[in-house]
Amino acid sequence: MDKFVLNLGCGTEDYGTHRVDIEQTRSATHVFNVENGILFPDGMFDAVYERNLLEHLQDHGYHLRELYRVLKKGGVVTLITDNAACVRFYLFRTHMGGYMGHRKFLSHNADKHYAVFTVEHLKNLFLSARFQIIRSEYVDTDFMPTFFLDRAMRMLHIFASLTYPRIKVVAIKE
Repeated sequence: MDKFVLNLGCGTEDYGTHRVDIEQTRSATHVFNVENGILFPDGMFDAVYERNLLEHLQDHGYHLRELYRVLKKGGVVTLITDNAACVRFYLFRTHMGGYMGHRKFLSHNADKHYAVFTVEHLKNLFLSARFQIIRSEYVDTDFMPTFFLDRAMRMLHIFASLTYPRIKVVAIKE
Protein backbone atom coordinates (compact mmCIF):
# COMPACT_ATOMS: atom_id res chain seq x y z
CA MET A 1 0.00 0.00 0.00
CA ASP A 2 1.31 3.45 -0.92
CA LYS A 3 2.08 5.93 1.82
CA PHE A 4 0.94 9.50 1.46
CA VAL A 5 3.31 12.21 2.67
CA LEU A 6 2.20 15.85 2.78
CA ASN A 7 4.87 18.55 2.42
CA LEU A 8 3.42 21.93 3.44
CA GLY A 9 5.17 25.07 2.22
CA CYS A 10 7.22 22.92 -0.14
CA GLY A 11 8.83 25.74 -2.12
CA THR A 12 11.07 23.91 -4.59
CA GLU A 13 11.48 20.72 -2.51
CA ASP A 14 10.38 17.51 -4.21
CA TYR A 15 9.86 15.59 -0.96
CA GLY A 16 6.41 14.08 -0.42
CA THR A 17 3.59 12.68 -2.52
CA HIS A 18 1.48 15.83 -2.04
CA ARG A 19 3.37 19.13 -2.06
CA VAL A 20 1.54 22.34 -1.14
CA ASP A 21 2.62 25.94 -1.51
CA ILE A 22 0.79 29.26 -1.49
CA GLU A 23 1.85 29.88 -5.08
CA GLN A 24 2.80 27.64 -7.97
CA THR A 25 6.39 26.45 -7.82
CA ARG A 26 8.15 23.83 -9.89
CA SER A 27 7.51 21.30 -7.08
CA ALA A 28 4.02 22.17 -5.84
CA THR A 29 1.33 19.64 -6.72
CA HIS A 30 -1.36 21.70 -4.96
CA VAL A 31 -1.65 25.47 -4.55
CA PHE A 32 -3.62 26.98 -1.66
CA ASN A 33 -3.22 29.05 1.49
CA VAL A 34 -2.98 26.75 4.53
CA GLU A 35 -4.17 29.64 6.73
CA ASN A 36 -7.65 28.75 5.41
CA GLY A 37 -7.26 25.07 6.29
CA ILE A 38 -5.56 22.07 4.77
CA LEU A 39 -7.73 21.08 1.82
CA PHE A 40 -7.49 17.31 2.17
CA PRO A 41 -9.82 14.75 3.82
CA ASP A 42 -9.51 13.64 7.44
CA GLY A 43 -6.93 10.92 8.08
CA MET A 44 -5.46 10.93 4.57
CA PHE A 45 -1.73 11.17 5.33
CA ASP A 46 0.81 8.84 6.89
CA ALA A 47 3.20 11.74 7.48
CA VAL A 48 3.31 15.52 7.30
CA TYR A 49 6.50 17.51 6.83
CA GLU A 50 6.96 21.26 6.97
CA ARG A 51 10.05 23.39 7.17
CA ASN A 52 10.06 27.13 7.86
CA LEU A 53 6.29 27.52 7.56
CA LEU A 54 4.82 27.78 11.07
CA GLU A 55 6.45 31.14 11.82
CA HIS A 56 4.70 32.60 8.75
CA LEU A 57 1.21 31.61 9.94
CA GLN A 58 -1.04 33.69 12.14
CA ASP A 59 -3.02 30.97 13.96
CA HIS A 60 -0.61 28.29 15.13
CA GLY A 61 -3.15 26.35 17.19
CA TYR A 62 -5.56 26.07 14.26
CA HIS A 63 -2.74 24.96 11.97
CA LEU A 64 -1.62 22.18 14.32
CA ARG A 65 -5.21 21.00 14.75
CA GLU A 66 -5.43 20.81 10.93
CA LEU A 67 -2.22 18.76 10.83
CA TYR A 68 -3.76 16.39 13.38
CA ARG A 69 -6.97 16.17 11.37
CA VAL A 70 -5.33 15.16 8.07
CA LEU A 71 -2.99 12.59 9.65
CA LYS A 72 -3.94 8.94 10.00
CA LYS A 73 -3.83 7.40 13.46
CA GLY A 74 -0.15 6.66 14.05
CA GLY A 75 0.82 9.35 11.54
CA VAL A 76 3.94 11.40 12.19
CA VAL A 77 4.48 15.12 11.76
CA THR A 78 7.97 16.58 11.37
CA LEU A 79 8.04 20.35 11.77
CA ILE A 80 11.05 22.68 11.61
CA THR A 81 10.66 26.33 12.59
CA ASP A 82 12.60 29.34 13.84
CA ASN A 83 14.24 29.29 17.27
CA ALA A 84 13.37 32.44 19.22
CA ALA A 85 16.56 32.18 21.29
CA CYS A 86 18.95 32.22 18.32
CA VAL A 87 21.32 35.14 18.84
CA ARG A 88 21.99 35.44 15.11
CA PHE A 89 18.41 36.63 14.44
CA TYR A 90 18.95 39.58 16.78
CA LEU A 91 22.51 40.36 15.73
CA PHE A 92 21.56 40.55 12.07
CA ARG A 93 17.96 41.75 12.69
CA THR A 94 16.48 39.16 10.35
CA HIS A 95 13.54 38.08 12.55
CA MET A 96 12.71 41.28 14.36
CA GLY A 97 9.32 42.01 12.80
CA GLY A 98 8.37 44.35 10.01
CA TYR A 99 10.82 44.13 7.15
CA MET A 100 14.12 44.85 8.93
CA GLY A 101 16.30 42.33 7.17
CA HIS A 102 13.45 39.98 6.28
CA ARG A 103 12.86 40.43 2.60
CA LYS A 104 9.63 39.71 0.77
CA PHE A 105 10.46 36.94 -1.71
CA LEU A 106 7.02 35.87 -2.88
CA SER A 107 4.78 37.59 -5.40
CA HIS A 108 1.79 37.52 -3.02
CA ASN A 109 3.68 39.77 -0.54
CA ALA A 110 2.71 37.60 2.43
CA ASP A 111 6.23 36.55 3.41
CA LYS A 112 6.16 37.81 6.99
CA HIS A 113 7.17 36.33 10.31
CA TYR A 114 4.37 36.37 12.86
CA ALA A 115 6.26 34.47 15.56
CA VAL A 116 9.42 32.71 16.57
CA PHE A 117 9.31 29.85 19.06
CA THR A 118 11.08 28.21 21.96
CA VAL A 119 11.03 24.46 22.55
CA GLU A 120 8.50 25.03 25.35
CA HIS A 121 6.19 27.06 23.08
CA LEU A 122 6.22 24.25 20.54
CA LYS A 123 5.62 21.55 23.16
CA ASN A 124 2.61 23.46 24.46
CA LEU A 125 1.19 23.94 20.94
CA PHE A 126 1.64 20.28 20.00
CA LEU A 127 0.19 19.00 23.26
CA SER A 128 -2.83 21.30 22.97
CA ALA A 129 -3.46 19.85 19.48
CA ARG A 130 -3.40 16.31 21.05
CA PHE A 131 -0.07 15.19 19.57
CA GLN A 132 2.37 12.99 21.46
CA ILE A 133 5.85 14.46 21.07
CA ILE A 134 8.50 11.93 20.06
CA ARG A 135 11.42 14.36 20.20
CA SER A 136 12.44 17.97 19.84
CA GLU A 137 15.92 19.21 18.99
CA TYR A 138 17.85 22.24 17.86
CA VAL A 139 18.99 22.08 14.24
CA ASP A 140 21.13 24.12 11.89
CA THR A 141 20.06 25.47 8.53
CA ASP A 142 21.28 24.35 5.15
CA PHE A 143 21.71 27.93 4.01
CA MET A 144 24.02 29.45 6.59
CA PRO A 145 24.96 33.10 6.16
CA THR A 146 28.60 33.64 5.29
CA PHE A 147 29.26 36.18 8.03
CA PHE A 148 32.60 35.92 9.84
CA LEU A 149 30.70 35.26 13.05
CA ASP A 150 29.34 31.99 11.73
CA ARG A 151 32.44 29.97 12.59
CA ALA A 152 32.46 31.34 16.12
CA MET A 153 28.74 30.56 16.45
CA ARG A 154 29.34 26.96 15.34
CA MET A 155 31.99 26.53 18.05
CA LEU A 156 29.44 27.73 20.60
CA HIS A 157 26.87 25.03 19.77
CA ILE A 158 27.21 23.77 23.32
CA PHE A 159 24.81 26.65 23.95
CA ALA A 160 22.39 25.13 21.45
CA SER A 161 19.36 27.24 22.28
CA LEU A 162 21.34 30.42 21.55
CA THR A 163 23.16 29.36 18.40
CA TYR A 164 21.00 26.95 16.44
CA PRO A 165 18.55 28.86 14.22
CA ARG A 166 15.88 26.16 14.02
CA ILE A 167 13.91 23.79 16.23
CA LYS A 168 12.70 20.45 14.93
CA VAL A 169 9.74 18.68 16.50
CA VAL A 170 8.66 15.15 15.62
CA ALA A 171 5.26 14.12 16.97
CA ILE A 172 2.70 11.37 16.47
CA LYS A 173 -1.07 11.20 16.30
CA GLU A 174 -1.96 8.36 18.67
